[in-house]
Amino acid sequence: MHVNRSLLGWGVFFIVMGLVPLAVRAGVLDAAVVAEAWQLWPLILIGIGLGLVLARTQAAAVGGLVVAVSAGLMAGGLLATGVEGFGNGFTACGVGPGNDGTPFAEQRGTLGAEARVTVKLDCGSVNLASAAGSAWNVAGTSHDGRPPVIATASDRLEVEPASQSPRFGISSAAGVAWDVTLPQAPRTSFDLTVNAGSAHATFEAMTLDRVSTDVNAGSAFLDLGAATSAQSIDGSVNAGSLSVILPAARMTGSLTANAGSIEVCTPPGVDLRFHAGDNPLGSNNFAEAGLVQDGSTWSTPAYGLAQFQIELSTTANLGSITLNPDGGCE
Repeated sequence: MHVNRSLLGWGVFFIVMGLVPLAVRAGVLDAAVVAEAWQLWPLILIGIGLGLVLARTQAAAVGGLVVAVSAGLMAGGLLATGVEGFGNGFTACGVGPGNDGTPFAEQRGTLGAEARVTVKLDCGSVNLASAAGSAWNVAGTSHDGRPPVIATASDRLEVEPASQSPRFGISSAAGVAWDVTLPQAPRTSFDLTVNAGSAHATFEAMTLDRVSTDVNAGSAFLDLGAATSAQSIDGSVNAGSLSVILPAARMTGSLTANAGSIEVCTPPGVDLRFHAGDNPLGSNNFAEAGLVQDGSTWSTPAYGLAQFQIELSTTANLGSITLNPDGGCE
C-alpha cells in the first residue's frame, strides 16, 4: 500500500480529533482530563522543530506527526468539552471558584497625549475598563500578594506577570485576577496577550489607533462599541475564543482563528467587507448574515454607500468565525 506522505499529517490529525470525543462518550477518557489538552500546545513547537532538524532525512515525517497528534488532541478536546470545558483547565492557573488570591497594593500613574498600552496575562483573569482623564491604575490579587510587573512612561504602559510567577497551568499561580483602568484622554494603541486565561475589556469613550489581541488556550471579550474612534483591529486565536463588538467607524484589520472561535458583532448601518481565506477546515456564517460573496470576498450589498466601512481579512483554520451571532457577542 502506498501512503501519500503529503496527506499523512492531515489523516492522523482527523483520526485523533475524532477518537477523543468518541473515547469521552464511551467513558474511556475522563472529560476533566481531556479539558487539559490545551496544555499540550508546546508539543506543536517541538514538532515544527523536529521537522526542520530532520528535513531531507527518512525521519522527516516525525515532526509532522508530532504536530498532527498534538493538534488532534487539542481539537478533539475542544469538540468533546467545548471552549467552556477547556476553560475549566484554567482553574489550574488560578481562574475559577476556590482560588481566591491575596490583594496587592494598587498601582497608579498617568499617561500623556498618546500612549501604547500592553497587557500580557499568563494564567488568571483580567478586567479592563476606562475612566475619564489621563490616570491609570492596576488593582487585584495574586497568589502571593505581589503586583504584576509594570513598566510605564508618559507614552507607554506595560503590565505583565511577575517574573517569578509560575506559568502555563502551574497550580501555584492560583488567585491571579487584575482590574486595569485605562484613561480616556490619550490616543491609545492597545496590545493584549492572553495565555491560558480570560480577559474582558471595555473601551468606552477611548480614542484607539490600533487594537491587537493574541489568545492562546484562553478567552477574550473586547467591546469597542462605545469607543470614540478605532482605526484597526488584529485578533488571533489559538485553541480558544474571542468575541469582539466593533464600533460605527472606518476600520481595517485581520481576524484569525486556529482551532478556536471568533464572534464579531457590528452596529447597524455599517458596510462590511471580509476577505476570507479559502480553507475547507474552517467555517463562517457570512452568507446567513446577509453578506454577498464575490470569489473569496464577502460584502454588504451595495458596499460603499454607508457612512462607515469595516474591511477585515478573516482566516479560520480548524475554527469558526461568526458574524452577529444570535444573542450577541459575550
